[in-house]
Amino acid sequence: MRQFLVLVLLAAAMTTTAGTPVTIHVDDAYIPYSFSDNGTPKGIYIDVLKAAFAKMDDQFTVTLVPVPWTRGKKMMEEGTGYGLTPAFFHGHDWPYLYPYSLPFYTETIQAICTPPTLDTARANWPDDYIGLRIGNVKGFDGWGGEKFHQLVKDGLIKYQEAKGSEANLLKLVNNRVDCIMMEIGAYHYELERLNAIGKLKGTAFPEPVIGALVGEDPVYIGYSKAMVDSGKVPHHRDFMQAFDSIIYQMGKSGEIEKIMRAYQ
Repeated sequence: MRQFLVLVLLAAAMTTTAGTPVTIHVDDAYIPYSFSDNGTPKGIYIDVLKAAFAKMDDQFTVTLVPVPWTRGKKMMEEGTGYGLTPAFFHGHDWPYLYPYSLPFYTETIQAICTPPTLDTARANWPDDYIGLRIGNVKGFDGWGGEKFHQLVKDGLIKYQEAKGSEANLLKLVNNRVDCIMMEIGAYHYELERLNAIGKLKGTAFPEPVIGALVGEDPVYIGYSKAMVDSGKVPHHRDFMQAFDSIIYQMGKSGEIEKIMRAYQ
């Protein structure tokens, strides 16, 4: 009888401490921040998020699932997924992705160009880049700004997309575009990585040059408006409050910066 009672109490304890399951989808091709390694999420942002979620595990058990960025956006729009990261704020042009968490980093986006392209001074984005071929990662359509995308629409800038930051950079070093838009930390990491594994051998390489500042954007978890509004995630407000509170504390204490520095 005593053994039975102990088992019942252990089962009850396990039930009460198990967190509510939550799935967050993450970009599978944004090296070094968020990517898939044979289906396992890896990267700097993944480490930050795992550290935050570990502090919430009495309330929530969070699973990170890598997904192609465009598919992740579609899931948020259809309400078949709950959260997507790393996302910039798109409340003004992606109505399906709202609300957002507190930001956990701020990215600096630069124009990275072939050396001949910057023989002419091009300090002003996007006006000084009219007439050029500009590359970007597919699905990162918030990059560049409204004026840039209007110039593309007007045919004054030729715009190309690549699947992931590696493919984007390889298009540049192979002279298939004049410049790319890329987060500066991701650029330096990816350039060093591709050099180390020999992927830049045989390319029309000299090393690219950093051009104009394209923008600075905080990074968030964005939540699917359709799923939140459907009532399928009754724990949404509790999850959002718990994550925001912890990510605020991690930023204030310097823990996020410490994780970021580990990759430098």
